[in-house]
Amino acid sequence: MMERWVGLPRAVLSVLLIGAAPASPRPIDAQTASDPGTGPWALVPTDSVASVCRMDVGILQDALIPADASFALVRYGRLCFVSGPGGSDATGVSHVFSTTKTLGALLTGRVMYQTRELPPGAGPSGPLTEWDRMDKWLDLGALPAGVDIHLDATVAHVLGMVGYSDDLSWGAKRHRYDAGGQREINQLIRVIDNVVRQDPRRFGANAVEAKDRLFARLGLEHSSWDVELFGYSWNSSLLDMARVGLAILHGGVYGGERLVDAEYVYNMTHPSFEDGANHYGYLTWMNNTSCTAPAVHRSYPHGLSEATECAGGDCDQAFDAGVWYAVGLGGQYIIGHRGLDLLVMGKQWDPSELDTSGARGGETDAVGALVSEPANRLWNAVLPAIVAEDPRYRGDVEAFCEAYAEGSYAPDLVMWEGGL
Repeated sequence: MMERWVGLPRAVLSVLLIGAAPASPRPIDAQTASDPGTGPWALVPTDSVASVCRMDVGILQDALIPADASFALVRYGRLCFVSGPGGSDATGVSHVFSTTKTLGALLTGRVMYQTRELPPGAGPSGPLTEWDRMDKWLDLGALPAGVDIHLDATVAHVLGMVGYSDDLSWGAKRHRYDAGGQREINQLIRVIDNVVRQDPRRFGANAVEAKDRLFARLGLEHSSWDVELFGYSWNSSLLDMARVGLAILHGGVYGGERLVDAEYVYNMTHPSFEDGANHYGYLTWMNNTSCTAPAVHRSYPHGLSEATECAGGDCDQAFDAGVWYAVGLGGQYIIGHRGLDLLVMGKQWDPSELDTSGARGGETDAVGALVSEPANRLWNAVLPAIVAEDPRYRGDVEAFCEAYAEGSYAPDLVMWEGGL
């Protein structure tokens, strides 16, 4: 029965090659996904963390973290650990900067899912899709000064930050980080405005109301976002960051219902246009951190890109369990480990507060290096606690990292709708 899930035959092959059998991928749907819904989080009792969350709470309590930094861990949909005395860092609200981009991508996907059944129409009408040309929804000849969007760009191109390229053909696209959003990604707000106003009662009158409805579905309690910018401006707590992260980690399912199409979330958390960059999806980073499974598309070409270059030059993975992360200035993070059914949230993990906006005209690799260093610092702080209770590699971080980073180990891989 499980063979119907894409990726399992490759996993079985890996068993023959590496020996001990990994856990089977678990299908997830609206009925089986674990999350708090719109209700309050319940922190797993300290003496149950090892059995419920499979991590060593003592190591987490002793973790060395930067001054003023905080972190939280969610595993199997349960709140397993929050830093601070008695988990006191859980609800503090602060600006999480460019993690707003990933929230914006989730909002865009939510509007796509809500409008999927609208009848196709000429001009600015019908459902919103990844493949829509931007000029279906916006007059590209009347954009504000400084906005740069190719006349043939699709919504997917803009989500992937390649929509400004002079040439969108395969092999010619470029990726440069649109830090503030003014170059192209803020125009997705205007797109959403035009899409939802087709039926304000169902979808909201504009992007702000669409966001309010998404926040209500997720049960966000400590968040504010005026939706004036996609580049930054979300203020949130670790717990609300976790709710957003869970909706992504579980393939668009949250609170007992599907909020976003699984295929969209897959494209969001895998490289979207590898000929521009192989470590950026839809307003979300990947493939720049150590001891993490690379995000590699399950097939090539894959609809977004014809490129065949994969992260690390290797497309052959036993498990499609790539790690993704939302990142904000100063070290604000939501990191999703699909193969471990784990979310890592962090705040203030980059005390030097490196300003990635200064690299917006430079290469993506340069910006990626800036944002991945504190991500590694956060992951390395919690990694020993995860490996200490791992069923195969108990305490052997080096062996765990070798298997996990090559995509041959994913003990808690959750499969999404459609075999994704």
